[in-house]
Amino acid sequence: MWCFAMNEAQIEKAATDLLMQIYRDRRYLWPDQDTHPMMMRSPRIAALVCGYDFHVYPTLGDTQFNRHNTGTRIAGLIDRQSNKIAVATEFGDKVQLFTGAHEIGHLVLHEDTVMHRDRALDGSPLQAPRPLAERQADRFAACFLMPHKLVRERFEFMFCCSDQMRFSDVIAYHLDPLNPDRLLYAPKDSGERELALARCTQFNNKHLVSLAQQFGVSDSAMAIRIKELNLVRWP
Repeated sequence: MWCFAMNEAQIEKAATDLLMQIYRDRRYLWPDQDTHPMMMRSPRIAALVCGYDFHVYPTLGDTQFNRHNTGTRIAGLIDRQSNKIAVATEFGDKVQLFTGAHEIGHLVLHEDTVMHRDRALDGSPLQAPRPLAERQADRFAACFLMPHKLVRERFEFMFCCSDQMRFSDVIAYHLDPLNPDRLLYAPKDSGERELALARCTQFNNKHLVSLAQQFGVSDSAMAIRIKELNLVRWP
């Protein structure tokens, strides 16, 4: 697949532009329903706005979608010839959502893509290196599902902070009362603090729905986004 080297800001702008288009069309897309920005993060709706059908199947592993019989379990695909995106449900909700957004990324960013199939992914870091086009689609999916404004608003509300969180021994204790030093003295590049914040369900004596759960993504995907947005101040 040919693609040019878009930078991260350009990919984020492409995702934001699509979200804004969905917002502008919200009264048409949800004619009998009040809308909230969280609802805009829908791969199905994004496909509709782009003029594509979005299908969900239990599996994409049969001969209809895996004609070369590679044995790889397919989680999502895009077919420009039939204006179709399809996602499998067999891998769970988080994989389904991220894979759907990843396919939208290919649709928006890679116009030369005619037919493309993807394995299961949920936005977590992968050990094996990935082609540039796949990294771009991953980036698009993260920005589409976790828009910077929404994540920042939820983060500041949940953790009672404005702008960056100033990490302290008190915050470390709230996040991990059994071993606060693990977070207080975590290396900057470890991602431990961001992961604890992404999966946090209790803070300042309040029960919370974790950020990862609110946005329907994996803990590690949300942790990566928190780090990208520089929401935690170091040291």
